[in-house]
Amino acid sequence: MKTCYGYIRVSTLKQGEGVSLQEQKDAIQVFASRHNLDVVEWFEEKETAAKRGRPIFNQMLRQLQRGKASGLVMHAIDRSARNLEDWVEVSKLPDKGIDVYVAAESLDFGSRGGRLTADLLAVIAADFIRNLRAEIKKGIQGRRKQGLYPGRAPLGYLDNGRGMPKTPCPEK
Repeated sequence: MKTCYGYIRVSTLKQGEGVSLQEQKDAIQVFASRHNLDVVEWFEEKETAAKRGRPIFNQMLRQLQRGKASGLVMHAIDRSARNLEDWVEVSKLPDKGIDVYVAAESLDFGSRGGRLTADLLAVIAADFIRNLRAEIKKGIQGRRKQGLYPGRAPLGYLDNGRGMPKTPCPEK
């Protein structure tokens, strides 16, 4: 039985209050059982993968590279990385003799085609974030055109409720 780490992630603390982490963990456990893998340690993160620098993710990679486990099981490609720099680190693992498994997708990291498919899914995950950023910027610009300032009122203005224009503060 191969020893593996399990990695589960949601993008925010609030999402961590839901059921996603447990559902990811359950799917990984079913996958591990079917493939004769022993998940010896879980790495759980409640942080966006759009930017580099996730401490738990980086700790897990360091431990894998030190030989603490022989593989990594994640729920889906986008749970491991939504930026291409982090994905490069994951995609190098098989070259170092570390097995990579994705519970939600049948990918063979031992084959060129499987790795190509994984790389394409990682590019799509990164593009999802780029598109989301563009849509958010477009929405903010649209609200400004309506005379609304999205977010909290700036200094010198009062909040008047969601979707309502900010008004000058008589005191500031």
